[in-house]
Amino acid sequence: MDIDDLYDLIPELMCTEGCYECCKNFGVPSRTKVEDERIKTFFREHSMQAGEAKGHTCPYLDESLSEGGCSIYPVRPLICRLYGTSPNYLCKVGVKPLDLLHEDAEEEIFHLYRKNFF
Repeated sequence: MDIDDLYDLIPELMCTEGCYECCKNFGVPSRTKVEDERIKTFFREHSMQAGEAKGHTCPYLDESLSEGGCSIYPVRPLICRLYGTSPNYLCKVGVKPLDLLHEDAEEEIFHLYRKNFF
């Protein structure tokens, strides 16, 4: 199992355009070494640099981007992908996928995450 296989278990969430509430309220997203390396590679490939976290705002938030503000969206970590998709990580503005993850599925995703990527 690679990290993309794990990400494929998470339902797709279509955020409200221009909404960055989760990016502004939770600081630097947790990530594993695998995810951190993916982010660093992404930065190198795109000649980018990480921003700085300001208060509780994620350092990867760039509100000037037209595609939603996340400068690392294609390689965003699990916690960013999971937000809004399960009962334990509901979006504060009410956005959710058509099929919300069941708590058992969320637990299995975290089990696989810890087992394979820590």
